[in-house]
Amino acid sequence: MTDQPYRPFVLNWRLTEMHGWGLVGVHTCLHLLRTGGAPMLITQPDLATMRPQTQDLIRPLDLPSQRLGAYIDQLKAQGRRLRVDSATVLYALGGQMQPGLEAQPMFGDRNVGVGAFTETNLAEQAQADARSYSRVVIHSSFNQQVLADYGIASDCVFQGIDPTEVSPGPKSGRFDGRFVIFSGGKIEYRKGQDIVLAAFRVFQQRHPDALLVTAWANFWPVIALSMQASPLGLAPLLLTPDGADVDVGGWMRANGLPEGAYLNIGFITRQNIAPLLRDCDLAVFPNRCEPGTNLVAMEAMACGVPVVLSANTGHLDLIGDDRTYVLSRQQPVPDPAGNTRYWGESDVEELVEAMEHAYQNRDAARERGLAGSHWVLNNRRWDQFAAQFVDVCNR
Repeated sequence: MTDQPYRPFVLNWRLTEMHGWGLVGVHTCLHLLRTGGAPMLITQPDLATMRPQTQDLIRPLDLPSQRLGAYIDQLKAQGRRLRVDSATVLYALGGQMQPGLEAQPMFGDRNVGVGAFTETNLAEQAQADARSYSRVVIHSSFNQQVLADYGIASDCVFQGIDPTEVSPGPKSGRFDGRFVIFSGGKIEYRKGQDIVLAAFRVFQQRHPDALLVTAWANFWPVIALSMQASPLGLAPLLLTPDGADVDVGGWMRANGLPEGAYLNIGFITRQNIAPLLRDCDLAVFPNRCEPGTNLVAMEAMACGVPVVLSANTGHLDLIGDDRTYVLSRQQPVPDPAGNTRYWGESDVEELVEAMEHAYQNRDAARERGLAGSHWVLNNRRWDQFAAQFVDVCNR
C-alpha cells in the first residue's frame, strides 16, 4: 500500500448516490478526505441525490469543481488541454472503452481509465483507447477476462456497500404477512426482468399470497425497449404515451399478473433502500449480464435477504451455495456481433424452483440470507473498495 495518496487526485465524472458510477466517485472522495488526500472534480457533484451526511462532506468540493470545469472549458475553446502536475487523473470510460487519453480535456502524471462495460466485442479503436491509459481499473472478473482476451492488462477492484446504510434489521410489517419477492435494477434486456416476470407469474398462481415488489426505474426509458429481444414470448414492454417513462404496471397486467400481486416502487431513495429490503423474503437477479458485481444485489445481501443470482458475468464474483441461491442452468445469449460472449440466459423453471424452495423452507432461507450478509459486510464494503482503488490507481 502507498503511504500517501498522490495529490491532487482528479475525477472526471459526476458524483451522485443514484448509480454505480456516482457511488464509486463519492466513496473514493470520502476515502481521500479521510486520509489526507486532495480530491478534485471537473463536474459539479449532484448533492441533491446524496444523504445529508454525505452532502456535508462533499459540498466543499462543489465550488472548486465549478471553477476547474470552467477553466477546462476555456482551454478547450482554445484547442488546448489542461495538464495537472503530479496528479492522478481518473476517467470514466464508455462501453467501448472510449475515449482515448488524447481525446480527454486534461491529463496528469498518471492517467487511469475506469471501465464497466457489457459489450464483449471490442473494436480495434476500443483496444487502442484502453491501452492509451497508464492503467485500466474495472469492477468484475468478467470485465477483466474480456480485456485479457485482447491482451489488455487491467486491475480489478470490487465495488461495495455501506454498512451504515444497509444491514439486517426487523421487518416493518407493511406487507402484512405476505411472501414478498424483490427485483431491482433499471429495466432492460440485460437485467432480465422478463425472466423475473415469467417465473413469478407461475409462482403466484401457486401461491396467491406472493407479492412481487420491483424497483425497475430507468432514467433512460428508451433503453428499456431492449426488452424486445426477450425470447420468452411475453407481451411487449411499452413506454408511457408521452415516452417519458416505462409502463411497468401495464406490462405486468398484459402478461397475466392480477392487480395486487405486484407493486412497482420505481426509484428508491438511499434512505428507503434498507427499510424496503428488510421487508422482503427473497430477492431475485436472473440478469443476463452485470459488468460489476450488481450493487442492488449486494445491498439486498447486506440486509440479510436471501438472494437468487444468475451464474454469469459479474455475479460470479458474488455467488456461493452457502450464501446465495444460484441459477446454474445458463445458456449462451445469441448475438451475431459477438457482444454477448460470457453472458447467460437463465432458466425460468430453475428460478421458479428457487422461489419455491425459499417459500417452503423459510428458516433455511433466512439462514442463507444472514450468511450472505456476513460475507458482504466483511468482503464487499465501500471503504475497502476505496482504499484498494486509490492504492491501485497510484501504483
